[in-house]
Amino acid sequence: RNRFNFTMKVVAACLLALLLALHDNEVASFVVSSPHHLKKYNPKFTALPRTEITSLSASSSSKKDGGPVLNLGFVGQLAGNQALIGSTIWTGGPGAAVLARDANFDNPAIWLFLGILGVIPLIALSNRVETSESPLFATLNLSTNMTVLRLFGGKTQPILALVVSALLCGLTGLVEEVTFRGEVLPTLAQWSVTNWGLSGGEGIVCGTVLSTFIFALLHINPFELLKGFDKESALDTLVLFVFQLCTGTIFALLYLITHNLAVPIVAHTLYDFYTFYNTHWIVTDQMAYAERESLLGGTNNKKNNALEQKWINEKGEKFVQDVRQTFYLMDSNRDGVVSRKELRVGLFSYGIKLSKLESETALTSADADESGEIDYNEFLAFCGEAGSPGKAVKQSLLGVL
Repeated sequence: RNRFNFTMKVVAACLLALLLALHDNEVASFVVSSPHHLKKYNPKFTALPRTEITSLSASSSSKKDGGPVLNLGFVGQLAGNQALIGSTIWTGGPGAAVLARDANFDNPAIWLFLGILGVIPLIALSNRVETSESPLFATLNLSTNMTVLRLFGGKTQPILALVVSALLCGLTGLVEEVTFRGEVLPTLAQWSVTNWGLSGGEGIVCGTVLSTFIFALLHINPFELLKGFDKESALDTLVLFVFQLCTGTIFALLYLITHNLAVPIVAHTLYDFYTFYNTHWIVTDQMAYAERESLLGGTNNKKNNALEQKWINEKGEKFVQDVRQTFYLMDSNRDGVVSRKELRVGLFSYGIKLSKLESETALTSADADESGEIDYNEFLAFCGEAGSPGKAVKQSLLGVL
């Protein structure tokens, strides 16, 4: 009964931490293992979160001292939520007892090796999601990028990002594994045996399923659902829920197979660290590339100069700069052209979720020379006629502005 009461207190603390994360009509994920705060970017053809990425980059580069950028408030929020959830670890309570009893750190070679081995399928899953052009993962990927940008800004900061990511992810791996695998799982297993008459093995399976379900449930953002049912918001939430079911299941299996809580703690920490640090490098490096190419502008050839000057005269220099930066942000392989996949994935950042056929239609509308790809001049003309990438896509698909 005492363990069950403790589990209920842990769940209550998680819910309280989630409520504390509500701020400015969004939920910043209270767990670092899922830096997906699922801010809703779904008004089709209108929402432009790419402008938030640009503004974050500008703010990070505008520091007078040129020093490192760190969102201390956001870091404090993430760390504070974890400290609240794992309070009994620091105070010598049940959490500390679980850590001392179930985590064996005596032989680092073994638990480090098993933790590294256990994180491999998680990283493989993460990479598949990150490189997917499916609209199912659009919000998941975008929210990861935006969360990391909120933390570190738009400039690459290898040392600061490494240290802060390691500390946050280590804290999260410790707290969540002690909580969900070390305490909630065995408590629910014993509860199911006592109340449902299951055998010991069946109880472990039941405890694993229930604890993983709770783990995934407490990683989703209920805020959009609180505003009323919305099909797209519900689908985004469902995708995140299933994704967290997968990660939670792997952590639980690592614990059950090794009987050592140190192993999922290491795997959880490494996975979170990979997500944060790798995302920081990829996003900021791409932004640096877009900034460099944008500054070059049309200086490389007269054709670019003439075309840009035409649209500067008609719509202003800022419009051309924004289009140029958008084009190079989309050019993820940096070959100077935008493919159909790059166009489709890039438009996700504008809240525009196209099907594969729709992305082919949009590309055909912009691809004046029918090369199968869009160069900068074609993209500028494509956006210039309509006034923005979103309006250009809408026009190409619907025939209206």
